[in-house]
Amino acid sequence: MDNNQKAAAFDSLISSYLEMGFGALPKREIDLFIFKNLMDMAPYKGKSNYELAELLKIPESRIKTLKLNAALRHKTVNSKAILGRIVDRLIHSVQYAEFQEGKMEVSLEDPLERRELENFLKKRGHHAEYLLNSEVLRISPVRLFEVIIDNVPNAQNEIDAIIRRAVNDNTAAEEILEGAEDMSQKLAKLRKALLTPDALRSLIGTGFALMTGVGA
Repeated sequence: MDNNQKAAAFDSLISSYLEMGFGALPKREIDLFIFKNLMDMAPYKGKSNYELAELLKIPESRIKTLKLNAALRHKTVNSKAILGRIVDRLIHSVQYAEFQEGKMEVSLEDPLERRELENFLKKRGHHAEYLLNSEVLRISPVRLFEVIIDNVPNAQNEIDAIIRRAVNDNTAAEEILEGAEDMSQKLAKLRKALLTPDALRSLIGTGFALMTGVGA
């Protein structure tokens, strides 16, 4: 944040502070405004919750609350973009997404990401499963793919191509598709297939790209 941006932020804060009458703006609103602007400044931008807690001398739980409330108060929440960030990590990062015992584990340190993914799953009849560390979500990757594919236009026409592309083994792909006449049968066979992490990532990424119209 350069000096012009700092000056603009200060002007905006003063305007908000005086709008309701001197001293009437709640401290909570001032905290949220300042926190939102701090997150764009070099010493704080991109830091983990732990690092921010150390810098600001407050608990990590407070950092999470501030992140969520500041985003809801001062930003336009773009659910599609937030879900896209999560899917991008699932596809490309081994640091923030792992595959364990048929489940996919994804780190959700950002409370806004957690909120949007939980809502996406809940609206479609699924629920998040968390480990003892409440920032790590566990879900079957094929189940997540099913939730995504439910929102793809003409999915029935796309599913064969998605499976063939993801499995990347003609024999294995045809075993999944053979004798499966409709979407539910294909998904049932897909759940039983022993797929590699790369194939699972490809499934999720391709499905999400078709759902959003954005390349994975």
